[in-house]
Formats: sequence, structure tokens, C-alpha cells
Amino acid sequence: MTRANNDRWPKDSFIADLPDTERAVVLAVGEYHRFEDERILLVQGEVGDYVYVVISGLVKVIVEAESGAQTTLAIRSRGDLVGEFSLLDRKPRTATARAVGPVTALKIGGTGFMEATGRSPAAQAALTTYLLSKMRSATERRAAERVWDAKERVAQVLYELGERHAEPRPDGTLRLPITQGELGDLAGVAVSTAERVLKDLRKAGAVTTKYREITIKDMPYLGSIRFPQENPEKPLRAGNSRTPIR
Repeated sequence: MTRANNDRWPKDSFIADLPDTERAVVLAVGEYHRFEDERILLVQGEVGDYVYVVISGLVKVIVEAESGAQTTLAIRSRGDLVGEFSLLDRKPRTATARAVGPVTALKIGGTGFMEATGRSPAAQAALTTYLLSKMRSATERRAAERVWDAKERVAQVLYELGERHAEPRPDGTLRLPITQGELGDLAGVAVSTAERVLKDLRKAGAVTTKYREITIKDMPYLGSIRFPQENPEKPLRAGNSRTPIR
């Protein structure tokens, strides 16, 4: 079994991690659905008896407090699963999933999903790895909120979104269809703080912003100022980086 045909799926997504045979089995189960912007895929509090595989577009994961206040917890894109925790532990869904722009997703019933992934050790390993990566990401986010300042955390989130979820443009920039408030939620900072950091990043030439959209112009610069996991080097000057955006 090989993974030679996974080029169209983002790295580290569930579908990309499946071997070819298992990938074909999973994608052959269920029905394809299209959701327009802001349409809901899953509702917080419901019992989950199905899961979605995102085929195209972006999905934001939102939790709503009793007060009605909403917080964006995560962004999911091509190859990601949405709703798998409730399916696996048979407890009510902990968050709502909403389309960000047009979304195509494969809806797989619980029985079909468990059969498709349970018959293959490789598929089970891919699912376990995917779930652990989500938990690791949540842990790193909690740690970052206590250790790193707002600029580093916002840069980290933008960098990660740019790597996995952004829409490449012909001019080499990367489009993110998210609001400044959603960026603040993901980075664990107040909206006003996210706006202040984005203002600094705009001045540096690293990003541009408009209504419900952030465009990344200089990924290497964001990589140099994010909290130091892989790149603890000194910041570069935005616009002067040698590595092009891909």
C-alpha cells in the first residue's frame, strides 16, 4: 500500500495520511453535500451519528456559551474530519461546525465510517495519529497562551493557517477568509489585541486585511516572529525575505 495519490490533500490531514486503498474505501462511503457560506454542518449539543470529510472549502468550529457568546476554536479544510469525537465517544457534540464560503463535504454514517476505518490497521493508525495531532495542537495552544505574547501567538496562527488552509493567489499571496475576531479567538487574544497586532503586521508589509478576509504577503516574516517551535531566529524585515510564498 502506498500514499502516492495523496498530493491533492493537505499534509497531515486525515485523508492524506491514509494509504491509497484505504483512502478509496473511505471516499466511496457516504454522500456528498454542498453547503453555502454560513450554513451549519453540525450543531453543538446534538448526538453525533455521522462524520464529515471536508472535500473543498473551509469549516470553522465554534463553541457557544450559555450567554450566547461564540468562540472560534479551529479551522478545518480539505481532508479533515469534522464531528469525529462525538461519533467515537457517543457523547453530544461539543461545538458547531459552520461553512466559511462554499463547502463540499462527504457525510459518512457512523456504521459506515467505523467499518471503513476498522477493517484496516493502517486506517486505524491514521485515525489515531490524526486525533492525537488535534489534541497536541490544543495543548500547544494552551501553553502558548501562558508563555508567549500576543504578537507571537497571532503570527503563529496566521502561519499555520497559511500553511494548511489558505487559498493561494496568482501573485503569490495567501487568502484567508476569516475575520479579525476569529483570528483573535484562534490565537487566544481579545479582538482589540488582534486588531493591534494586525495593524503592526500591515505596517511591516506582512499582511493586508479587509472585510472577512486576511491576506498573507510574507510567510517567512511570520515564521520568524511566531513563537519559536521550529524557527527561533531573529525576525526578518517584511518584504525582504528570500523564500517565496508557495
